[in-house]
Amino acid sequence: MRFRTNILVRDKRIEEMESIGILVDYKKLSQEEYIKALRKKVVEEAQEVADEEDRDKLVYELADLREVVQTLMNVLEITDSEISAAQNKKREKSGGFAEKHFTNFIEIENDNPVIEYYLQRPNKYPEIKQ
Repeated sequence: MRFRTNILVRDKRIEEMESIGILVDYKKLSQEEYIKALRKKVVEEAQEVADEEDRDKLVYELADLREVVQTLMNVLEITDSEISAAQNKKREKSGGFAEKHFTNFIEIENDNPVIEYYLQRPNKYPEIKQ
């Protein structure tokens, strides 16, 4: 049987699969393809974190997510200090997540300029018809 994968895999994974009799069709990516695949992999790993309920497995999923993020940072030459500075700036401006606030919906008047932000992202913020 043949299965389409279309995913970026860890460096030793091809060898592991071939050693157990799996035929793997793969290629080496260009730098542009690699960056795009890493960005997609962040989403894939984040979804696995979101879906995992077992604590021990969650630790491994978080490790995978961290590995991909750190690899993407290295490829794009983004330093830990840049990330920390951005994190601190955002925390100072908007806070963290310790208060556990979760919004169900927001209501904005049509003449409020902020409404454009939400209108431009209908998949993330679908309009609720009243």
